[in-house]
Amino acid sequence: MSHWTVCKINIKNPNMQILRYALEMLAKELGSYVVENFEVKGWNHRRVCQFAIPMKLPYGNGYGIVIENGELKVVVDDHGAPMSATEFANKLTQYYMLYAVMVASQQLGYQVAQVNKLESGAILVDIITP
Repeated sequence: MSHWTVCKINIKNPNMQILRYALEMLAKELGSYVVENFEVKGWNHRRVCQFAIPMKLPYGNGYGIVIENGELKVVVDDHGAPMSATEFANKLTQYYMLYAVMVASQQLGYQVAQVNKLESGAILVDIITP
């Protein structure tokens, strides 16, 4: 039985550096790291991904990220994985937005004073004027 999932993420034409930071944060949470040009395998499926978080999963070898026509997608055989493809996509979106806000704030002359992760899972960013 296949549990191969391709999940579209609502980030268009991602900034590759911000994407990398967000993936590194997610990889750390999963106890892994980020690699480039990695073939993610699952039950009867495989896909070469621009970025991946390799892991030993029951039916696969990690979470992969592909960008097609500016659209960001996660691929994984998530059967028995620590996060479903949807959970992974949601966390990646959250972390991507965190870094995008931090970069934009600094470019506008503001300073990021503090970043806190709340019990609910939400991330609170305190931004102050210089």
